Amino acid sequence: MKKIKIHYQFATAKGKTKNGDKEIFKRLTFINNNISNYSSVELSIPENGPGSIETEYDEAIAIPNVISGIINAERQKFDVAIISCFSDPGISACREKVSIPVIGSGENSIFLASQLGNKFSILSPLKENGFAFKNKILKMGLEKKYCSSRAINTSVLSLAKNKKTTLNKLYLAGKKAIDLDGADVLILGCMSMAFHDITSILEQKLKVPVINPVKASLLMAESLVKMNISHSKLAYPTPPSKIIY
Repeated sequence: MKKIKIHYQFATAKGKTKNGDKEIFKRLTFINNNISNYSSVELSIPENGPGSIETEYDEAIAIPNVISGIINAERQKFDVAIISCFSDPGISACREKVSIPVIGSGENSIFLASQLGNKFSILSPLKENGFAFKNKILKMGLEKKYCSSRAINTSVLSLAKNKKTTLNKLYLAGKKAIDLDGADVLILGCMSMAFHDITSILEQKLKVPVINPVKASLLMAESLVKMNISHSKLAYPTPPSKIIY
């Protein structure tokens, strides 16, 4: 059986951040541990751009690198591409430009959460992330399933430093989402949370499904390729060729 080639597109210049090489190795190891024997993954990490994405401004800066990385993935005959950021920067533009499936880690997790319970909450790094999450969910038409965003008030780069501290903060935020907001499904709203691989611990403590966006996107990538299906070109028409000045 031919191996599924997965292109894993970082949105940030992770290699330029403090301890970036160590973090990249951790992420690659985690990814390889969560794909089947019939798949292979190649990381694409921008040489420039923001070190983390926490605002709409950060996202805007990251989008050109994401688009060019996804276009190159199709040229290099990858079967599927994943955008490794919960904000899914540039996802619609990427889908317009390529025919291979393009999976947004955030979008995919939100759709999955909507199928697993009545109300979901997103655990976010910062309070400000909630506004972007709400706009995303409105666009997806899932506002009736969304009950809250609960922030742990920790910057994205700080999340990766201490697994135990991050776990404790996520537990407290998750408990509030369940007890006060009525959530029965939780989503880790940042890749730096997800790569700690703590969803099973949170599920045991909180007694609800906790979605890891990294695992969810990898499994969706394999599934779409196996089904030989991709995004609709009626929804994401290929843009006409034009000179970009």
